[in-house]
Amino acid sequence: MSEVQSAQARLIRLHADVAQPEYLLSADRYTIGRLVGVCEILVQRRTVSRIHARLERTGSHFVLHDLSRNQTYVNHAPIDGAHILHDRDLIGLASPEPLLRFVDSDPTLLTGGKLRLDESSMRFTWHQQPLDLTPSQWRLLNYLYQHRGKVCTREQCAQAIWGAEFLPGMDADNLDKVLSGLRARLREVDPQADPIVVQRSVGYMLTMDG
Repeated sequence: MSEVQSAQARLIRLHADVAQPEYLLSADRYTIGRLVGVCEILVQRRTVSRIHARLERTGSHFVLHDLSRNQTYVNHAPIDGAHILHDRDLIGLASPEPLLRFVDSDPTLLTGGKLRLDESSMRFTWHQQPLDLTPSQWRLLNYLYQHRGKVCTREQCAQAIWGAEFLPGMDADNLDKVLSGLRARLREVDPQADPIVVQRSVGYMLTMDG
């Protein structure tokens, strides 16, 4: 596996309503909003929610989660739940107007053995063959890929897929179906390979040579 370590990611202020000119993203989680003492990234604008969005490090990337009732925008378009940020993405809160710019010099191509993610197209390839995945399958595979070599709990996987708390009585079958469909897609390319290891009653792990 090859993965280039980049300079520290940052958020750059684009409007005076943002408290600081620049935020160095050295922690794994940040909240964005206008609630003083809770939000690490303060935006003093009435239309912005008290806790408007959450920014989380996932592997080598940052993922933006909308927590508001009036939308979070990336590059002038509303996001639905979670959104992987890319270098120079523009972030708007409650309107498409950019308030922050995300800056990160991560490479656009990450590799994990035979499985590759081209971030310019957000497409996975397996043995150099493009994978045709449903949105739920893509989100699950992306989460496992960003944490490859580590066991991801079922709760974490459900959160990555649906952006909501895992309820075993309601969600277990749906999670199993997403996993089964994803493994079937991988087997269509290589019937002998199964890079997703199941830890029964715990979660899943994408093997490092996957």
